[in-house]
Amino acid sequence: MLSATLKELMRRYYQAGARDFHGLDLQGLDLQQIYLAAADLRRANLTKAQLSQADLTHINGYQITLAQADLREASLAEAVLIQADLRKSRCHRTTLVNADLRDSLLAQADFSHANLEGANLRGADLSHAQLYWANLRYANLEGANLQGADLSGAKFAQTRMPDGSQRHGDG
Repeated sequence: MLSATLKELMRRYYQAGARDFHGLDLQGLDLQQIYLAAADLRRANLTKAQLSQADLTHINGYQITLAQADLREASLAEAVLIQADLRKSRCHRTTLVNADLRDSLLAQADFSHANLEGANLRGADLSHAQLYWANLRYANLEGANLQGADLSGAKFAQTRMPDGSQRHGDG
């Protein structure tokens, strides 16, 4: 019951024009389908939060913690997620088009079927991440750790790889 009350309070504040939610401890909350586009979520703690189908487009999530969060089918397009913690998060079919994930912790996250087209993953830790059938076209993976990552079926086109080379096709 408490979770629903906080979710409704956040919606009301957002609808009233509030966008500053930085530093809040929202871990474990059910925020499915919430609309927080362009919100300031810097350093917010959303560990184990339920955010499936949420609209987090254009958020400022610098150093946000989304470890073990459910982000399935959520939109984080154009989001700033520099130094974010998404370890073990579920991002199946999540939209991260042009998201900035530089130096983020993404180890063991499920990005299967996710759209990471144009995403900046420079220096990110994607070790043991599930990236099968992910769209990595035009993404920057320079300096990223892909050790043990599953890239089967992933789509590449002009993708900057960890060693700085460019991968031009899916093969």
